[in-house]
Amino acid sequence: MKHKKLQISDDSNSQQLSILLNTSKAISKAVDYETLSEALLTIIIEQAGAQRVLLLHSQGESLILEAKAKTTSEGVIFESVHCEAKWDDLPKSLVNNAIQTQKLLYTNVGQQNSPYDIDPYFQRFSGFTALCVPATKQNKLVAIFYIELSENDDRLKDEYLNTLTILTALAAAAITAARLQTDINEMNQQRQKLEKALHLADASLAIGEQISRTGSWRWELNKNTLVCSEEFCHIFDLDPSHRTISFADFAACIHPDDKKVALDRINYAVQMETAINVEYRILKADGSVLYLTGQGCPVFDSNKLVDYVGIVNDVTARRTAENALRAAQDDLVRMCRITTIGQLASSIAHEINQPLMSIATNAGAGLRWLHRSVPDLQQVSASLQAIASEGQRAGQIVQSLRTLTKNTRASLNVLDIHDVLKGILAIARREIERRNVVLVMQLNAQSSYIRGDIVQLQQVMLNLLMNAIEAMSEVSSRQRVLTISTFTKDEQVIFIEVEDTGPGISDEIKDRLFEAFFTTKKDGMGMGLAICHSIVDMHGGKLSALARQPVGSVFSFFIPLAKD
Repeated sequence: MKHKKLQISDDSNSQQLSILLNTSKAISKAVDYETLSEALLTIIIEQAGAQRVLLLHSQGESLILEAKAKTTSEGVIFESVHCEAKWDDLPKSLVNNAIQTQKLLYTNVGQQNSPYDIDPYFQRFSGFTALCVPATKQNKLVAIFYIELSENDDRLKDEYLNTLTILTALAAAAITAARLQTDINEMNQQRQKLEKALHLADASLAIGEQISRTGSWRWELNKNTLVCSEEFCHIFDLDPSHRTISFADFAACIHPDDKKVALDRINYAVQMETAINVEYRILKADGSVLYLTGQGCPVFDSNKLVDYVGIVNDVTARRTAENALRAAQDDLVRMCRITTIGQLASSIAHEINQPLMSIATNAGAGLRWLHRSVPDLQQVSASLQAIASEGQRAGQIVQSLRTLTKNTRASLNVLDIHDVLKGILAIARREIERRNVVLVMQLNAQSSYIRGDIVQLQQVMLNLLMNAIEAMSEVSSRQRVLTISTFTKDEQVIFIEVEDTGPGISDEIKDRLFEAFFTTKKDGMGMGLAICHSIVDMHGGKLSALARQPVGSVFSFFIPLAKD
């Protein structure tokens, strides 16, 4: 719509009414802030006879240029900008003064003495009238209109200025409403984005919980109720349509054998206002049992504990797999022990044969002493004592073999590591002699009592001894020496070292010795040293290996000494 240019006349009321009507029509047609800005600047140019108009907005210490319009031969050209204003395009002194005073200011550039004449912008341009009109609403600066007119200062009558004042006042109200509507639209768009993101997050969380068998919950302490996720309800066999349950309903699902311990730990965490971390089982309606882990974090409001939020995770499958793995590992350890004992079969037969032969010999001697015409009861008694001693020795050998082949769980008891070592040497003595190995014992540890499992420690020592003996089996250019030594350190741990004069350990294999399934033996499984490493680790110690100088290798491990 082409607006009639403002003419200064005596009928100012009619002019003001006309401008107000035209402005109201333009504002009513504006659908957004940009459209409103274009309408307002166009009206100012066409109605007020302006050559150029800038719409500015004060934002903190910055001045934002939101839109600009100018008159050309082709009509009014409007541009929406929204950038920081540059003082090369407008007079800084005039604009800042209008912002501070919130009053309409103007100057006839180059035609009168004015305090604004020294402004760098006015030094570059002259021959026009510059106006700066603040648009306020309820004494709050809403916008600033900077206007340049080609008319001289004597055209700016009170009616003209009053008309601009009314127009900018109307513009201030429209701009405020438009900005508010823009903010509302942006908030609605943001809300829609957040709702969409929340919906996607909820869907992703539900899928993630279903896959990982993890349920989430919020415990409202003042109501003593749990707000649960859908997967939580599935785990506990609860109705998913009723996501809020009482804490008593949750407690009723816990396995009777675990209920007291689990609830005590939960209540203690609440009392101390700390995180909840608990493991328990639940008994389902069909009689099946699920293994669960639960974690919860406290939520505070003004330093007061109000809620707990957390998760519960179904670890039944993992627990079943762990049990199966543990059983398989126990079987593998037992098979390794049996394999090692099988390698000592001839030595074991020799060790058992010796006491049996001695028993037979002493029994024959005893009978002869007894059947003499005058029985020598003293000699008979000595023969019987020898039989008893050799029988006990044979029984100890058999008992050691039985314990090594039994598939039992680890049992940590106080024992003398020297006795364990001597028992294994008794079993391996024949193999040491058969391989022409010189045994050197240096049991220098003053304290040798540790807390451990005798079967597992026997397995470690037997494996290390057999490895050392086998390593020296092909050595012919030097003496085969097996050195076993013990010593203590800081009265805290005891070290057991097994040294040999075999080919030694190369740098290539040193870092892989304790890896499962890694072996340098032709028929080895690669599990012996790996199992020994885990056994020593379980006892609180460490197994290591290094090259011996000038030849051979040293395998050593330490175990904490038993406390009095």
